[in-house]
Amino acid sequence: RTSLWISDPGIRNHQNISLLVLLLAYINTVRYEGLEVDRTMAERDAKSLFKAGEKKMGTDEKTFIHIFSGASRAHLAAVSAAYRNVYGSLKKAVKSEMSGKFEFGLLTILKCAENPAKYFAKELYKSMKGLGTTDSTLIRIVVTRTEIDMQYIKAEYHKKFRKSLADAIHSETSSHYRTFLLSLVGS
Repeated sequence: RTSLWISDPGIRNHQNISLLVLLLAYINTVRYEGLEVDRTMAERDAKSLFKAGEKKMGTDEKTFIHIFSGASRAHLAAVSAAYRNVYGSLKKAVKSEMSGKFEFGLLTILKCAENPAKYFAKELYKSMKGLGTTDSTLIRIVVTRTEIDMQYIKAEYHKKFRKSLADAIHSETSSHYRTFLLSLVGS
């Protein structure tokens, strides 16, 4: 058993502790990442989330942490669909029941589960919009997604922002850095 001492008072507040527990559970959980989904289990998890959130006075964050950190992306997307069919939007439920960084963490996991290409396309856009580029985000996404789903991210980027990802990278970067990123993106 490991004990964790958190000295930063900003992290010690309730919502940040919940986020920390969520993140630790997420990175330490071995989960099945295949595409098969047990619909009955997804419906059961949707019901558990409803009972732990909207139906309950207060919120049982442990149930949200358990399901969001332990489920595969396909399963969590199926849970979201099952929730929508019976109770309404799971995203809206998270927004109404949670707050702060914990809410942000749950929503990020959910968005990645429902449509990872759309999520990463938006993050790439945000990393390049306005003055300057958030290079760390741009590099992290391009490098980590290039062999996984870059073709889908490029399609989502073009669909949402009416510009190719390669054109956006070309206009926001220069020199060998540009060449490197464009080679990973496939342009």
